[in-house]
Amino acid sequence: MSLVPFCKLLDPATYVACPWDLRTDAEGRRFWSDFFKQHIDTLVEQGVLAQVRRGADEGEARDRARRCAGRLRERIDAFDARPADAPRPVTILTYDRWRDGLLRDFGFPDPLMDLKARENERAAALLAGVCRRLDALPPRERLRSIIEGVFAGNLFDLGAKDTAERFLADDAPSFDATRARLKPRPWLIDDYEAIEARWLEGPAYRKAVVFIDNAGSDFVLGMVPLMRWLALRGTRVLLVANELATLNDMTIDDVRAWWPRLVEVEPSLAGLDIEPLSSGTGEPLIDLLGVSPRLNEAAADADLVILEGMGRGVETNLDARFSCDGLNIGMIKIPIVARRCGGQIYDLVCRFR
Repeated sequence: MSLVPFCKLLDPATYVACPWDLRTDAEGRRFWSDFFKQHIDTLVEQGVLAQVRRGADEGEARDRARRCAGRLRERIDAFDARPADAPRPVTILTYDRWRDGLLRDFGFPDPLMDLKARENERAAALLAGVCRRLDALPPRERLRSIIEGVFAGNLFDLGAKDTAERFLADDAPSFDATRARLKPRPWLIDDYEAIEARWLEGPAYRKAVVFIDNAGSDFVLGMVPLMRWLALRGTRVLLVANELATLNDMTIDDVRAWWPRLVEVEPSLAGLDIEPLSSGTGEPLIDLLGVSPRLNEAAADADLVILEGMGRGVETNLDARFSCDGLNIGMIKIPIVARRCGGQIYDLVCRFR
């Protein structure tokens, strides 16, 4: 698939997806190199377990896992030894592409598939209750609660060390417990008043392009209620997910497979104008200079863009400007990302302009 610049970018010529150039950013290079070299072990281990459950030979799978992890470390070490020799910027997104490309090459295209399925099923069982509680609230409280639900759901992130360890150990707090512990306003970036004024007092949006992030509570209990709210107001929603698997992110195939289950448990979703679309991409961050032409065709007349999650909405695209309204929303779960934003781990970002 040939990718093209996202049609809602205000100025593709000046757009920069990720400002971290690790050729010259020594602190960032040290952190991300160490992180990726350690984190690959978690991913290949989960990939091996998933394949063994499906009948694969464990010895052969572990051999592939060892070679995959070793190849990634070699690539990162080679860059670390001579960063200035890289002919173009090397960013976190570059590291993602190195890792995910090797995982696919070595036969681990979706190593966290079982964890995603476990968390999707758990979240699906709670969706109807979440929707009933939201529906019982007055309009202003309902919108605030939906936004807080997006923050709470975004805790399910296997691309951050602390949250990955907790979810892999099946020891993460529940959705409701996470909501109750959210940091109070003002959030690190807090444009909520502007959202409330435009979304409640202005006309309904014509069409929203919603880039989703993780599976489980993030998608099911955070983003589905938000998209439902928009669609019930008459907004056509383009639900945009990755083409290829990465970490615990939802793919377009995941969305299509799970949507009937969500409609089954929450029948109000049936008939809503929500269309799943592929972004054409396969990383947990997104460079909006390369999306699917089909997405652009559908998004041409959109008047709202939502980038959800730390990867798509903070590590990349926090400063992106669109030719329509835009919302970046997510929870920061990596200390160095928080520091670069002037905050702390578990701070909340809600940028609307």
